[in-house]
Amino acid sequence: MVRTSQARRKRQPAAAHKTTLPARAPVQRVLVTGASGFVGRRVLASLRAQGTEVVAVSRRARREQAAPGIIQVAADIAGDGWIEWAAGCTAAIHLVGIVREVPRQGMTFDGVHRVLTMRVVEACHRLGIRRLVHVSALGARSDGTTAYQRTKFVAEELVRSSGLRWTIFRPSMIFGPGDGFERSIVPVMRRLRVFPVFGDGQTKLQPVSVEEVARCLVAAVECEACESQIFDLGGPEALSYDEVLRRTARALGLRRRFVHLPVGLSRVLLAIAERLGAVSVTRDQLTMLLEGATCETGPTELAFGVPQQRYEGPVWLRSTCTEGGRVAGT
Repeated sequence: MVRTSQARRKRQPAAAHKTTLPARAPVQRVLVTGASGFVGRRVLASLRAQGTEVVAVSRRARREQAAPGIIQVAADIAGDGWIEWAAGCTAAIHLVGIVREVPRQGMTFDGVHRVLTMRVVEACHRLGIRRLVHVSALGARSDGTTAYQRTKFVAEELVRSSGLRWTIFRPSMIFGPGDGFERSIVPVMRRLRVFPVFGDGQTKLQPVSVEEVARCLVAAVECEACESQIFDLGGPEALSYDEVLRRTARALGLRRRFVHLPVGLSRVLLAIAERLGAVSVTRDQLTMLLEGATCETGPTELAFGVPQQRYEGPVWLRSTCTEGGRVAGT
């Protein structure tokens, strides 16, 4: 059983694992929101590897994350039930975000990006946490073409004006086991021998490794020189969308023909798919894809020694992909 916001106050949850760290370990305790997510799982592992105690807050606790030095708190950060469990934290890493809205579940860009960031900032002040590392997104700006971009920027403004010692990261497309491509693009690529590509496929992306993103976030916690700075996070290569798809197919051992669809037709097809509830890519995501997502990596190389890892497709899935009744690529 994991601590929830409805449980009785002052009672230690049965599945909230807390240990006394050895004297040589850092005394620091870090609050991580969105701890069970794609990036959050790597951040937790990185923090624990260096001996830092973690208060991991997420809607649902994950059994595999239960470990000495990790206090799991299952709660919605829009409420107050989790705050007492973050007492004693000296820094916070705020990871909560969504890439698509689900209004019927109360998940909107404004509600998640703006409101929950405001709640975290308020909690930091209440708890005496002075250090905040915040994850935004490449393309966040006040005049963004999508609500995702605009609300990400509003969240940044809340952090910048918080009075806390802050650092903001804006990652490009993040890759690694369990990434967005694996969940949305790979299943379609496995089913279709002729793969539809929205637009001309020449949009530039700069995929960055989830492990390197996590390394930067954790390193920034104790980096005084990184305070009051915004870091764009991209990989070592700017690749066309076509090349990203080619490397994805090659990693899976698949031979695919890519057919480019006009942007107008793509938007119509996505609108229909959204109405049917059968969409893996939204129209807003298409808009941002067509804008591209590249950045200058010099500052992150200087501060954190990344990026280094190239995108070679989801090689971790190769042995699970079959084609023609056998393992592809064999």
